[in-house]
Amino acid sequence: MRVCTAFVFGLVIVSAVFAYPLVPASKQDTDPSSSLRIIHTNDIHAHYSPFNRIGNDCSDSDISKGNCYGGAARLVTTINKLRDGHPNSLLFDAGDQAQGTLFYTLGKFNTTIEVMNELRYDAMCIGNHEFDDGPDFLATFFENISFPAICANIDTSRNANLAKVVRPYIVIDKHKLGVIGYITNTTGSISKAGPTVSFSDAATAVNKYVKVLRQKGIKRIIAVSHNGYHEDMDVAANTHGLDLIVGGHSHTYLALNASEPGAGGLYPTAVKNLDGRTTYVVQAKAWGEYVGYVDINFNSDGSVASLAGMPIHMTQEIAEDPVMASNIAKWRKPFDTYGNTVVGNLTVDVSNAGCKENECALGDLIADAMLWTQNQIEQTDIALINGGAIRAGLAAGTVKVKDLILVSPFNDALTSIKLSGKSIRNIVTGVFGKKSVTNGRPVVGFVQISGARIKYHLDASGSQTIVSIEVGKNGTWSMLDDNKAYTVVTLGYVASGGDNIIDPPLNMPALTALDTAIGDYLQKFSPVTPATDDRIKDTAK
Repeated sequence: MRVCTAFVFGLVIVSAVFAYPLVPASKQDTDPSSSLRIIHTNDIHAHYSPFNRIGNDCSDSDISKGNCYGGAARLVTTINKLRDGHPNSLLFDAGDQAQGTLFYTLGKFNTTIEVMNELRYDAMCIGNHEFDDGPDFLATFFENISFPAICANIDTSRNANLAKVVRPYIVIDKHKLGVIGYITNTTGSISKAGPTVSFSDAATAVNKYVKVLRQKGIKRIIAVSHNGYHEDMDVAANTHGLDLIVGGHSHTYLALNASEPGAGGLYPTAVKNLDGRTTYVVQAKAWGEYVGYVDINFNSDGSVASLAGMPIHMTQEIAEDPVMASNIAKWRKPFDTYGNTVVGNLTVDVSNAGCKENECALGDLIADAMLWTQNQIEQTDIALINGGAIRAGLAAGTVKVKDLILVSPFNDALTSIKLSGKSIRNIVTGVFGKKSVTNGRPVVGFVQISGARIKYHLDASGSQTIVSIEVGKNGTWSMLDDNKAYTVVTLGYVASGGDNIIDPPLNMPALTALDTAIGDYLQKFSPVTPATDDRIKDTAK
């Protein structure tokens, strides 16, 4: 039966479907002690202030239109309300608290520690962006939080600092619950984890520790994962003993109605595991725009008797906790003046949606800015940036420094490399084929370009074949010459092997910071109207 319950959030009443029998109760007996409420967040990316639909700080216009979401103060309100009357509540984070706003760019983990400790998480798994300042720096973060960090498929044997603070699983004795953490095994190529840590297959690690937990008499087992929605479904199908996977990494919105616009699947998603039972997969989009929760009743054998829950949208209808709101305002004061410096103007909104899969207008703008900036220093032919480096969009109107840091929060800089035409062809072939031509490993990123045009063919099987690559400027184009040397500007991350786009890695000097390059370009050419121009084109369309 569907039940509507009204909750009071501060002075605002928010109606929500907080009890929805997604999974019918089993015939086996359950008792109150077998019931848990699991509350979860993922991919906050340092969005501790409320944000608009493209991830930027809320403007007065956004607020007046009701287009302002999330923020740590709303998380406090919502999580406290979810805990009220539910003493068997647990709170987990599925990784990537780090990186995405000035809170991290300038303050690193300082605000993260304050917010997460105040929210009283029970555990978090590691996200790939937790490594953005290296594993030793990450270890200091874990030393300062009041709850455990878990990851079963990381090898820390060569990093003593991290080995002290990361464990594969925890047991919450009060609830006789085992919680296993795991991370995408691509972390080594998409992060700055470095040579002292490595990552293995998630399903293999989960099965190993499910066996360990069962030997300890633990029958109720869940996982907290930074692996991606579809990848979590694969893990669920290839493991024993998991009742629930609380996921992150792919920023997937799961809805009660999977056909809802923007939904990537059903909340929760049911997957048959190797025991023939059901493992449920949940995720709560990103940035704290949603908080998810599930109420689980367990049978005596540890299987799920019933499960109900939903993602809760952190809209302006949810009152902000006044103490946390005051603290957030205080913690951001040091960077507000710097962040509010105006650098240019856009005539249209431009999103980062799709930049990891296709040519996007924001990607074109950034690549053009990179090529223009580097051409002030030396003759440069091509600019290339990984789509994953573009972390937020830009709104029409005034563009400020803080907006650019949301777009590019990684403190990465341009670097100039010399590549043969053949090497460029191999890079492009690897990106579109999703496997490196030179080392055979997966390429996990897409690219945005300037100074080049790529035509490809996408066949019915989904395979992509490169048709042509042209290089040129000022409207004059010529075919890429495999034997010619070209000057390419890219990011230090990409040049050094990030996303496995370039192999072998090239460690070159850092030049202009990416956010500075974009800002200089906007100052020179504003107002700018970003748009795609088919520089990356499917010939079938």
